[in-house]
Amino acid sequence: MTSRLKLRIAVPIAFVTFVGIVSLINLPYWLAFKNGVQAYLYAYPLITMDMTKRVMTAPAPMTEGDVHRKPGTGPANQFSHVRAFPDNTFKDVVAPNADTLYSIAWLELKAEPMVLSMPDMHGRWVLMEVLDAWTNAFASLGTRQYGGEPKQYLISGPGWNGAVPEGMIQVKSPTAMNWIIGRTYTRDPADFAAVHQVQAQYHLVPLSRFLQHQENDAATAHTDVSIDTQTPVVTQVARLNAQDYFSRMSMLMGDNPPSRADAAMVEKLRHLGIEPGMPLVWKRMDPTTRRALEDSVWFVRALFDARSPGTQGLPDTNPVERALFSATTSAMDKVLLNVRNGWRIPLNLGQYETHYPLRAIVSLVGFGANGPKDAVYPMTAIDAKGNPLTGETRYVLHFDRDKLPPAKAFWSLTMYDDRMFFVDNPIRRYAIGDRDALHFNPDGSLDLWLQHSRPSDEKVSNWLPAPPGRFKLMLRLYDPKAEVLDGKWVPPSVQQLTNG
Repeated sequence: MTSRLKLRIAVPIAFVTFVGIVSLINLPYWLAFKNGVQAYLYAYPLITMDMTKRVMTAPAPMTEGDVHRKPGTGPANQFSHVRAFPDNTFKDVVAPNADTLYSIAWLELKAEPMVLSMPDMHGRWVLMEVLDAWTNAFASLGTRQYGGEPKQYLISGPGWNGAVPEGMIQVKSPTAMNWIIGRTYTRDPADFAAVHQVQAQYHLVPLSRFLQHQENDAATAHTDVSIDTQTPVVTQVARLNAQDYFSRMSMLMGDNPPSRADAAMVEKLRHLGIEPGMPLVWKRMDPTTRRALEDSVWFVRALFDARSPGTQGLPDTNPVERALFSATTSAMDKVLLNVRNGWRIPLNLGQYETHYPLRAIVSLVGFGANGPKDAVYPMTAIDAKGNPLTGETRYVLHFDRDKLPPAKAFWSLTMYDDRMFFVDNPIRRYAIGDRDALHFNPDGSLDLWLQHSRPSDEKVSNWLPAPPGRFKLMLRLYDPKAEVLDGKWVPPSVQQLTNG
């Protein structure tokens, strides 16, 4: 595809697809291209979920007879627990946290439901977030919604109509593929051993084995050793050509059906030759449709690369096109994101309904996002004047006494470098929050010092070390209070220090 043609299609389609202007062009190519862009965005979370599941449940490599698994990976239908906080050497997942230990499980519900058993939490906060195949967080199983008493949940897939055992809470999943992202409150490394004891009491068992009082020794293990577990999932998805991408989309929609709200999109897909559970007959498509779908894949990859540079394998774009995609990305931010005081405050994640572009963007940059009632993660990379945050400058984040982060469970502020990884620092502090021995001002307000160089001794307790270059901040509010959810509370701007 020539740069000239790409520029021709980019200008009208950018506005048609993302700003909402209705195209007046009805030629077959343009209609198929527009629908192809929308179809790619619609399916991106589904494709990413499937690819992530394949990678995380793939057979582990062996060295001298020993199995070596990355934390959080393992066979489907059983938990894999993360046993420690990551440090600055951890690069497997962007934006790691140092607040909770994870318990991860991929569920395959096509054959039968799974029983999730939770112990008495004895006051410890836990969240078992359950995502469907489209990344909707359709269930929040934990202390916020169900309390800390022992509980048993029956997680069933689409089409299952069996009897629910007495005392169980049924959780109906709209799809056969599910991802449980469990987070257990962890005070500090000294708390690891106690959290491990709690994690050992999280159990997943197929319903048939549960009824027979049997343990889960039938976890589904994949045997396909050809799965690439080294290349990032986002890169693997970007490498799919149009035929492979839309073919995989068709087959995945068979076990993971679109919702009723997606009826209009399903009709558009049908006109493209894409139907749930049916093989995509690529060679029988007319050449115009095939070319339009190929161009739509290029277009979205270029748009994604403007938002998350380097993730799409350097699409073939020239400087003019890159400027166009950058401008389109900025326009999307204004439409889709809630930005106040320089902070992006996501209050519309987890349940996306028909907001397909937002859902796709979250899958690209914040895969596995939970609903705002469980946690809200404001993020910023600029100071009060709109300048990029950098370790060459010193900053303070000041909270008035009556404006401290309003979280029912706990809160933290995490420092990341410009790639969203932890920052190496002499005191090995990657986050700071209400679990730390913070020093409050005489009037009850709080100052957090954000800088690369070590501050004076009286400020070290409130110091979050920064890298020498650019950095980003993420404020995590677990079980946020009403004033966060209704937008009445926002984090203060990051202020640059001029002396001291």
